[in-house]
Amino acid sequence: MTGFILTIAWVDYNLKQRTNATVYNEPRKVWATRGLVTDGSDGGPVRVRNSIESISYAFYRGARGTELDVYYDTEMREFIVSHSRHYEKPNGALLTLDTLFATVGGDGYFWLDWKKLRHLDRSQLQAALEQLKQITDRTGLKDRVYVEGEAPFSLLAVKQAGFQTIYDCRPLLESNILSPLIVDVFKEIYYFGGFTAMSLNSGTRVEPIYGPRTRIALRNIPLFVYHVPDDPELLEELASSKDVRVILLQQDIDRFNFLPGT
Repeated sequence: MTGFILTIAWVDYNLKQRTNATVYNEPRKVWATRGLVTDGSDGGPVRVRNSIESISYAFYRGARGTELDVYYDTEMREFIVSHSRHYEKPNGALLTLDTLFATVGGDGYFWLDWKKLRHLDRSQLQAALEQLKQITDRTGLKDRVYVEGEAPFSLLAVKQAGFQTIYDCRPLLESNILSPLIVDVFKEIYYFGGFTAMSLNSGTRVEPIYGPRTRIALRNIPLFVYHVPDDPELLEELASSKDVRVILLQQDIDRFNFLPGT
């Protein structure tokens, strides 16, 4: 236990020396969750999640970036944009990441939630990374893509391929007695993996996951925080934090032009 405590202290010291200057750090921190979905009830068009239409609309409304879900299909050798393994077909056809980037890339940022990343074997992962490199090189988006995964070794291969990475950790509710220990373990994995940023569920004000103690434990780490409820006070707190770089509110909520103090 003494060794673990000393290692955490050493990690904290080294994290404090970092500037994280290359990580997204713009005033508008609220990104879209799978685009901006609309149901047509206002007379406008229907826009479904993970579609060209919903993502284009989010950028039009002021989002600087969007989270989206992707699978690498080993048979098609393509990245498919979909939240479900039973691939969604936004306009009656599969949407590939290549097509999406070519259509809506512009100057936006993309948080790729790579589903089932851990299930790819070494050769499949290398083929996927080569495909992703070709797509991002062709569209000029490599510096504006962040790849998220929860499997450290698979994510390490993504990092070694030259991509910015988000380590998705899953802390417990802050009220859980084991929460501080688990947060420190995740912090060690993040640090020794050399990942770009860390992502985690915010929880709620009543039952926080990224609460006061966890904020201290994860200080000096660039954080991408998701499942944030539409709570003005909580949004202000997160947006005012130097560590929180990106915020994902619950789907279909437009706060893309929110700035701290407004």
